[in-house]
Amino acid sequence: MHNTAPPAPSQPPGPDAPAPATPPHTGRRVLVNTSALTSASLYRIGMSFVLQLLIARRLGVDALGHYTIAMAYLNVSQVISELGLPALLVRDLAQAPWRRRAYFGAQLGIQVAVGLLTWGGLVLLGLLLPYNDTTRAALFLVGASLPLFAVSSASQTLFQAGERMELVMGIEIFINTLILALSVAVLWRGGGEVALIAVIVATQAISALSCLILVRSTQLLADPQDRSGVNILHLVHQAMPFFGLSVGDVLLQRLDILLLSIVGGATVTGIYSAAYTVVRVLMKLVQSFWKALYPTLSRLYRQARPQYERLARLSLRYGLLLLLPTATIGAAVATGALELIFGGDYGASAHVFQILIWAAPLFLFENYAVTLLMVEHHLRASMWVLGLHLLVTVLALPPLTRLAGADGAAWAVVLAGGVGALYGGVMLRQLGLPLYVKRFWGMAVGAVAAGAVAVYLPAPWFIQAAAGGVVYLIICWVTGVLSTSDLSTLRSTLWANKQS
Repeated sequence: MHNTAPPAPSQPPGPDAPAPATPPHTGRRVLVNTSALTSASLYRIGMSFVLQLLIARRLGVDALGHYTIAMAYLNVSQVISELGLPALLVRDLAQAPWRRRAYFGAQLGIQVAVGLLTWGGLVLLGLLLPYNDTTRAALFLVGASLPLFAVSSASQTLFQAGERMELVMGIEIFINTLILALSVAVLWRGGGEVALIAVIVATQAISALSCLILVRSTQLLADPQDRSGVNILHLVHQAMPFFGLSVGDVLLQRLDILLLSIVGGATVTGIYSAAYTVVRVLMKLVQSFWKALYPTLSRLYRQARPQYERLARLSLRYGLLLLLPTATIGAAVATGALELIFGGDYGASAHVFQILIWAAPLFLFENYAVTLLMVEHHLRASMWVLGLHLLVTVLALPPLTRLAGADGAAWAVVLAGGVGALYGGVMLRQLGLPLYVKRFWGMAVGAVAAGAVAVYLPAPWFIQAAAGGVVYLIICWVTGVLSTSDLSTLRSTLWANKQS
């Protein structure tokens, strides 16, 4: 990570400067903050899933494609407009709360300006790329939310720096619930994709206003504050490493949609998106899992190395224990499950899902490797894992999509995940980091057997899935993959972590 001096001073500027206003770092505060951010993330994922399901059922596959393309561009544009400032300033303003007002103003000004420029870039892309009128109109409109997003982003930076994560959770739950409610009203009245994008702009305005009200009511910018100026160019320079990591992270989840929108069009993107909507829930859960473990692993790495290695191995093992049977059973029952979820004929999406589901366990292992490389300060190696994943996606997705449509796109995503996971494993082995997964082959055999039962059992898909799960648990217990000693080990590790 970039180790130059932070923009905010590490000591108060004078004898009258206020003492830090952050709450004490008690275990309860850490638990509240972690729970709040995780809950907000999971709630956002759930609301997004429900909304895309409703769009698919109400408007069809083309409309889902248009909406997914617009939201992919919005997600990437939001990260670009932030310039990595939130990650930098959360860290620095937590240490120097007397500089909040100065840096809040600077961050807000920078992000509004960059948001306007990014909006202009979206308009230009809409004019230059081979999109139809609906997608083009959606791109023109969705960019209008970026200057409003700047207000919410800068405000939530203050909330996090002040360790008031429950405020972030409250805003996220309120706004995502409002998005879903207004979108349902639009769909009920016969509105289309562009009207749904207008909902995003309107709710972003409400979010900005709500955040400003909370900033004022919580006194996070209350006097006394240091009134010295901010060096804007230095601040932007400081944020660049965080910006690179943020862009790489969002592209890891959205690059496939962006490329597919150009080479495949709305229909192919819609077919792919129906499958990806389900798989993305797993991917976001995996990402949240490792983000939640990252601080604990970082602390144990310094304080208790044996417990750090044990927790790392257990986390990977239990993650694979869940995702391997999810992949095999999910692939087996895809057609029936997607028909129930989306309604109508989504056979093409079910086939894409049978391929794409395998990206989930690969993503788990790749994130495991990246997390450990970051914990042990091998940042260049972690960036290479991320970079190779993105490079393979860029190189493989366009030709495979032209060759096999949405199926080809799914194969490209799995291939990119495989390359990232393989390179991550090589780095772990070369650096001597925890890699061994206890009784992995027993786990794999159980997952294959579970998938076979789900495929060949003459029963409805939900009974097939349940039978496959039972077979998996039995095989894991018989082969020793699961045992009572595992639960004791996990309990002792967590207890040691709590005491350390």
